[in-house]
Amino acid sequence: MSRIHKIKQSHAEELEKHCRKNNISFISVEKLLEAEKTKKLLKRNALIQQTIDKEIENSLENEN
Repeated sequence: MSRIHKIKQSHAEELEKHCRKNNISFISVEKLLEAEKTKKLLKRNALIQQTIDKEIENSLENEN
């Protein structure tokens, strides 16, 4: 097992332990975390695309 995989596994086990302790569905928490990751990635990608669009616009304006 790689080090990253071991760390992820350790975090998952710790999260599952806390979920059981607080009577919360571990699967629901995992889904929520995945949704947050996706949301952050989409936001980051939108920001990158906005920067690219702005650079293209600026270069086109400078050509004219």
